[in-house]
Order: sequence, then structure tokens, then C-alpha cells
Amino acid sequence: MLDVTPAYLLAKTPLMFQAIERFDFGSLEYQRLFSNASASAFQHPDWLTAFYRHMAPAHGAEPLVITGRDGSGELQLLVPLVRHTKGDQNGAIEYAFLGVTDYVCPIIANGLTVGRQTSRHFRACLGNHAGLRIGPVHHSHLSEWRSLLMVEPSTLDFGAHAVRYGFPYAEWRRTNLRPHRAAALDRKARKLVQTGGLQLELVEPGDARRAMAAARDFRTGRFPADPLQTPHGLEFYTDVAANGARSGLARTYRLVSKDGPIALVFGLVDGGCFRYILLACDYGAHARSSPGLLALDRVMAAWAADGGTDFDFTIGDEPFKTGFGCVRTAMHEFRL
Repeated sequence: MLDVTPAYLLAKTPLMFQAIERFDFGSLEYQRLFSNASASAFQHPDWLTAFYRHMAPAHGAEPLVITGRDGSGELQLLVPLVRHTKGDQNGAIEYAFLGVTDYVCPIIANGLTVGRQTSRHFRACLGNHAGLRIGPVHHSHLSEWRSLLMVEPSTLDFGAHAVRYGFPYAEWRRTNLRPHRAAALDRKARKLVQTGGLQLELVEPGDARRAMAAARDFRTGRFPADPLQTPHGLEFYTDVAANGARSGLARTYRLVSKDGPIALVFGLVDGGCFRYILLACDYGAHARSSPGLLALDRVMAAWAADGGTDFDFTIGDEPFKTGFGCVRTAMHEFRL
């Protein structure tokens, strides 16, 4: 059983910190905090609810949620963590990551300044836990973590990759995909259209389970330690895809021909940015058509047509991202 740190009023600070083992991320108070904070889509209520429902139990990890409330009890700060209870990591604490949360950041109400005293009391609330790990941290969230943890990060050996659209989109595409790549993708798309049609669909909430099951099958044997190949990973992504489609957090795109799905792309909506997370393709039937690149190209066009301004390929230094005109951003990790 997780030891829960009792709440206490911080001297000379308006916040009360508490470490708790249960928190309702679907609650109105968390929704208010999230909408008034500079967090990412990976801290959305639907993402964290699904994370603690499916991922944490499967990894033998207990929830450890740090909350900071002002004098009137209003939630002003939250850090979602887990504590491992099994194996070599027994007792170690990390952010709610477990291999699926690409960008980790504290959820801090806009306008709240985290000073040194607040930071000291935040760390006191954590207690003397060994092996606290906070990562992966995007460059844009470094200042918040520095203020809260009062330590410097290390740089990880992988980066994040994103591209900002120019307009009109067709002109931007010709420049950023480079003429030979754009032409090659267009040729392959035309062949598929001629042989069996080609259409990009947006998966509805009720179809999310079938789409994720197809994605799992397409990805079988292709990626080591793929969360989607586990029962809990499939449930997690299905949960986020279905509930996220209703709330506006997530989109699952399906590229289909007359013979069925060719590829699926799943990601999170974060303002004007689409954060791509999963790609699954029927390489057995369509390997020569570059189905992954075709699907990403079509999804990028669809996102731009919907008013999107940025396309984030998230973490990992796969070479294909350079071909889409991405800019690399360093990723970091904090340890206590």
C-alpha cells in the first residue's frame, strides 16, 4: 500500500501540497486546471485517465499524484507520477510515462510562479524516495521543471521532430517534401487509385477498437517492445482513441482502398498541432507503395485543410522524419 503524505500548509506560500494515491482526472477541478495551464495533450484528462486505468496496473506501478492547492482549496498544480512496486525498480518513482507519454510536464495554473520555497516544499512532499526520474522532457517544458525540482537535466540520446506548415499547403509541400519525394508519392498514390481507389477516413469513436486491433495486427513483429502488442496497451490506445474522438483530444485516420485498410495513423490534437503517435501499415500487400509515407502525407494534408499549423512527429530520430522537413528539438531528463 502506498504511504500517503498528509497535506500541510506551506509557510509563506499559498499552496498546500499533498501526495495521494487516487485522483479523478475526469473531475471538473482537473479539467479547469488543464484548460488554464500550459500543459501538452499528454496531460489531457482522457490520456491520464486511460494511463492510470490500463498502463499503471499492468506495470506493477501505483499512482502517486502530487497536488498543490491554494488557501481556498482550488487546484493550482499537479504532477502525475507512479511508484514501482515490483522487480529491480521496486520503490522507484517516475512521471506517468511507462513508454507511452512522449512529453512529460507539470500541470501548473497560468500565472502561478514557482519560487524556491514552493520547490522545497514540493520536494519535501515527495519524501526521501530514491530514483525519481522525470522524462522525456521537451525543451519547451524545461523552465517549469527547473523551477520545481531545482536541479539541472541531462540531455537524452534522442530528439523530437516537428514541422510548421507554410501556406498555401500545396506550395509548402513541394518545398518541404522535396520535388523528387513529392513526385514519387504522387505516382504511388495514382497507382493505388487506379487499381483500387484510395480514400482517407476519420475513424469514429465506435470504430476505434476495430481500428486499433487492425493497427496491432499490421505492426506485429515490426517494433521491439511495442505497447500495442500487449493486452493493456491495446486497451489503453483504444480508450484514448474512442474517448479522445469524442472530446477532441485524439484522431485516428484510416487510409483505405477497395480491398480494405492500407494504413492507420493515430495522434493527439494539441491546439493547432497534431502530435502523431502510431503508424500501422499493411506492408504485406502494399510494401512497394510506401504505405506509411503515403498515409502520413495524406494526414498532413488533411490536418492543414482543417486549419492545423503544425505536425509533430514526436520523439525518435527515424530518418524518414527529415524527409518531411522536420526540425529536431533536444529531449531531456531530470533525476533526483
